[in-house]
Amino acid sequence: MRYLRAAIARIAGFLTGQRADDDLRDELQAHLEMATAENIRRGMSPEEARRQALLAAGGLTLAAESVRDQRGLPWIEGVVSDVRYALRTLRRSRVFTTVVVLTLALGIGANTAMFTLLRGTLLRPLPNRDGSRLVYLRQSAPGAQQHNVLFSVPELADYRAGSKTLSAIAEYSSSLPFTLVAGDGAATRVRVGIVTGNYFDVMGLEPVLGRLTTTRDDGPAAAPVAVLAYGYWNEHFGGDPSVIGRTVRLNEKLTTIVGVVQPAPHYPSETDIFVNTVTSPHHLSATMVTGRSHRMSEVFARLAPNATVEQARRELTQIASNMFHDHPEAYEKAAQYAITVLPLREALNERASFMFWLLMGAAAFVLLIACANVSNLTLMRGVGREREMLVRAALGAGRARLRRLLLVENLALALIGGVLGVLVAFAGVKLLVAFAAQLSPRAQEIRVDGVVLAVGLATSVVAAIVLSFIPRIGSQRAIAESLAPASRRTTLGRGRQRVQQLLVVAQLAVCMVLLTGAGLLVRTLTKLQSVQTGVRADHVLTLEMPLQGDLLREVMKQPENLARYEQIRDRVAALPGVDVAAIGAVAPLRNAMFASEIKAEGRPTPPNQATPRASVKMIDPKYFAAAGISLIAGRGFAATDRRGTAPVVVLSQAFARQVFGDENPIGRRVAMTGDVLKYSPFSGDWRTVIGVAGDTRDRGLDADPTPAMYESFAQELIINGVLVVRTAEDPALLQPAIIRAIHDMYPRQLIEHVSTVEQIRDETVAPRRLNAMFIASFGALAFLIAMVGIAGVLAFSVSSRTAEIGIRMSLGADARRVRRMVLGEGGVLLVMGLTVGLAGALFAARLLRGLLFGVTPHDPLTLGAVAFVLAAVGVAACWLPATRASHVDPATALRAE
Repeated sequence: MRYLRAAIARIAGFLTGQRADDDLRDELQAHLEMATAENIRRGMSPEEARRQALLAAGGLTLAAESVRDQRGLPWIEGVVSDVRYALRTLRRSRVFTTVVVLTLALGIGANTAMFTLLRGTLLRPLPNRDGSRLVYLRQSAPGAQQHNVLFSVPELADYRAGSKTLSAIAEYSSSLPFTLVAGDGAATRVRVGIVTGNYFDVMGLEPVLGRLTTTRDDGPAAAPVAVLAYGYWNEHFGGDPSVIGRTVRLNEKLTTIVGVVQPAPHYPSETDIFVNTVTSPHHLSATMVTGRSHRMSEVFARLAPNATVEQARRELTQIASNMFHDHPEAYEKAAQYAITVLPLREALNERASFMFWLLMGAAAFVLLIACANVSNLTLMRGVGREREMLVRAALGAGRARLRRLLLVENLALALIGGVLGVLVAFAGVKLLVAFAAQLSPRAQEIRVDGVVLAVGLATSVVAAIVLSFIPRIGSQRAIAESLAPASRRTTLGRGRQRVQQLLVVAQLAVCMVLLTGAGLLVRTLTKLQSVQTGVRADHVLTLEMPLQGDLLREVMKQPENLARYEQIRDRVAALPGVDVAAIGAVAPLRNAMFASEIKAEGRPTPPNQATPRASVKMIDPKYFAAAGISLIAGRGFAATDRRGTAPVVVLSQAFARQVFGDENPIGRRVAMTGDVLKYSPFSGDWRTVIGVAGDTRDRGLDADPTPAMYESFAQELIINGVLVVRTAEDPALLQPAIIRAIHDMYPRQLIEHVSTVEQIRDETVAPRRLNAMFIASFGALAFLIAMVGIAGVLAFSVSSRTAEIGIRMSLGADARRVRRMVLGEGGVLLVMGLTVGLAGALFAARLLRGLLFGVTPHDPLTLGAVAFVLAAVGVAACWLPATRASHVDPATALRAE
């Protein structure tokens, strides 16, 4: 009590400007006794109640000292004093400070991370010179279900001759595999882009080292040259500048490295090395130069000065229409050939744009909930600090001065939260890059830069400004009332109570929207996991063993290729733990390297339908058993189905139905057809159907079954080799032994893409899994913040109504009735939040339609489950304040009142 009296005297001295007299000391003593009684009524022990009252007295002392000390100080010194005072105040309110800082850190961190993703992929200008003038041309045949059929040399000649809106057109081709042999003799597969000499000039790229290709590097008389991609140069050559002028062997052709190109996104596929056309003899062949349907080139172009993308679209559509009319033999009418012109920036993020903006919106919702929760906390804290504000006002502090103090405090909170949020974004950059790499070629451009930091800072400042105008600044009337002995304020005004309740409703509604989106994406994953792939994926290992050298030359060595692959297969099959080993041209659930139009004997294609297309897969007799593909009708391949015998095929079930309808396909004949046979080593001979195999989903679990025609590995030309091994135990345990067995026989045999069939299957759902993970994370974060918010609001309500509750209980209300009253208040907020959230979820779910599989946007199971979880946890969050209210001692509450 000695310290309490000293504090009282100190306050009185500051309030009166002189030594406190007995009357003022008695008045302040009465105020502190009332504060002590109020604390006892709230359930504190007498000692704790007295200590808290003393702390409150100390807070008033600080307020008085702060106002007195700043009289006559320059503005900047006043701000410094405010900063010191704010830090002292926040240090004393450690729970409030911790909760606010963590809440803001989570909200700002989520937004900063998503803005980092968005800026790196969608908002940052392309590194290419005048990147906004670059366009990507795509030719498609939707009637034949071909999204991109590429371009032929004659087609590009027509576009170059007829276009005025394009100043230059460049070609890029990555259709052929390449093997690189360096000076040490080691062979590796590389991703090669075959480009025209003007490619780098059109794309607006500059050399980091050496030079790039030019038009002098075009034509059959040019020397083979290569330009290294910047990443490949650093990774495989250690950034060695002496690489310029070095000679390497690409598909057995000596090629000189002439330069390294600047970092830039690669599209449509990742590229290690760029080479000129002479490096690929096939690209200079007569069939390539003159064949209108021999399409192997991707096309990039630069808009002419003053030309727009829309003008280029109209012009190229007209040129294409003229081509289709002049060369009907190359454009099947039912295939519905069309050309699309896209800004390169848009093409790069064609798959990513919607998803990334969706994630940005989800992160913004999280920040909205965080700010709403912090606003509620600020409202509640403002009630406790109103007397401090009133004392300051009584001592001469104006409204602007008080707002400045609040702004400094909230800036301190928001900036600390913002710094932690930026650190969260820094920590998540690698995860963001890994996620974005599956959807956008610009993933490597994701980084936290000055713009990202500025956005994080701006978000913090805006949050601080908003929070600074939430607490009430007292009027003169409020000052007079506060100095009355019976004055004490522990509740919000009716208007601010409504604001507080609306904030809770908004939190719950936004939480409902986010959790519904997460639920729909999780349900989509569940549906995808239950899709039958057509293979038994367990305990199956695949290893790709590609041909080395020029593919079109190597495929003609069928006998020796077959012998090598069969020897490897038989050697691996003899290993302990191997159940079945098989060889094929493609791994299960992978897209085939070759597809062709197929005709059926005696069944002409109707004029209004495109000729059926199928993936052509060469497999050996044990492939179906190793891959776990069922044989539905007829027989599989036998060891006797080799060259020199009648050619036979097995059709997939979906393709057999497409070609033969309900007729039995066994014994019928099919053949490859179309102009592609002119440019490939395959023949259009008739082949007899001997069996029907189960469908597989090579294009993804969410796609239709892949039409497929299987041919005997021993009868046809071999374009690739893939070993498929079914094991009795975990395939990973046998992988080293299998690779060792292969290299014992053929030390220089390349082995690539070693993976289990389960891993191949999971690759198709990986982007969806990450989408669901991000949305679910944001939903869980919003859920946690919302539950803390509703619990805090009810706890404050109970605290401010302790006297009312005591009176109710003294008049006969039991603990159960009081508990029900508080739960009812929370229940009203829950119902309102869920109602508004349901409406928002029904609207927002429609935006997710393109991301869903097997689930409707208004899936009742998802909506019901989310609502139930929110309601159940919300009731649990209300239970603690309700229980506290039911334990109020009426006698203590009335005595304090």
